Amino acid sequence: MTVQKDIIHRLLLFSLGDGLYGAQVSYIREIVPDQEKNPLPGAPDFIPGIINIRSDVVKIIDIRRIIPLGEEQAKKKIIVFIPEDAQSTRFGILVDEVHGIMDIPEKAVSYLDRSDTKIQNNFMLGFMKISLDTFLNQRGREFASGDDDLVWIDFEDLINTIIDGDQADSIVFRLTALFNPQYLLSGEWKKSAGK
Repeated sequence: MTVQKDIIHRLLLFSLGDGLYGAQVSYIREIVPDQEKNPLPGAPDFIPGIINIRSDVVKIIDIRRIIPLGEEQAKKKIIVFIPEDAQSTRFGILVDEVHGIMDIPEKAVSYLDRSDTKIQNNFMLGFMKISLDTFLNQRGREFASGDDDLVWIDFEDLINTIIDGDQADSIVFRLTALFNPQYLLSGEWKKSAGK
């Protein structure tokens, strides 16, 4: 009889606005400091421009350009995603802070029911409770249980939606649902989306 090993999810923890988020490290190529961006004519509001990283062109996504997210941090970072293939557009998302990589056990994750059509829209895989302070004050990637809400983002869906021009109209709604649901409920996001 074989003993089944607990499934561990390796997530990069980062902050944006008042929220704490996690992204599966397998989708992340690297993290770089925020830097000056070259404007990209005709790009949507949430893409302020491009940067060059070792001769690769990376389009930057800045959620704050379309959704109010509280006080901005001075030391912003860009999380660069791994493209689907060598010809794919490379993207990076501007975040307030990157906290490190945490190994999260399967039993700590509360998954969303993705078969519910209302939930399919929001780029969320699930939630978990962690202690960011405990995690930051320890060595390694050990899971630290606590009272901080961590949202696990479906970056594969996020990237595919941004790349797919046919879904561009829904992107503001979906990003708002993820990063500032209270703003979504207020209806103010419609003005940003030009509706």
